[in-house]
Amino acid sequence: MHPGDPRPLFDRHASRILARWRDHLRALPPSSALAAPELLAPLMAPALAKVRQEAAREDNHLLSPEPDPCRCGLNPLITFYLTGECATIDVMWEQPDALAPLAPAMREDLCRRLRSAWRRVATAEVSLFCSLCKRGADMEAADKHDASHALQTAGYTAQEAKALVANAPEPVACAVARSKS
Repeated sequence: MHPGDPRPLFDRHASRILARWRDHLRALPPSSALAAPELLAPLMAPALAKVRQEAAREDNHLLSPEPDPCRCGLNPLITFYLTGECATIDVMWEQPDALAPLAPAMREDLCRRLRSAWRRVATAEVSLFCSLCKRGADMEAADKHDASHALQTAGYTAQEAKALVANAPEPVACAVARSKS
């Protein structure tokens, strides 16, 4: 293990991170019934273990983007992972043996690794949950119907509109409809 390896910090401060994470989750109103802190609490330790492993990867130096927003806004894992990331950074800053004694460049690198690890794990989990969401599929079907209607209003025949919507991503179909009108 090299000095930038975050695993020893996770090992020493896991209980503090989990406690702070629970506090952060309880402080926010749940986005859905599945987002109740009592339901999410059993997922915390396994999620923290995944993040710990992800943070130790050598190629984990680039900041990953935040997970794509949930189409219906009800995915409980978005808040779950964002509050976990915040709890980790909060705890690491508070502990005298974590971030404070590091040189500024190492501290920045470690924070970047921690954030990137949280976002990589979150992106995978949030995407999986959203792929199973019935509400998101219903919204996608409604979007395709709206795009088809917009194309027909813009002068395309029903068959042309149907083919465009079926063969192109929704934003492309909508852009075509806007450019035709």
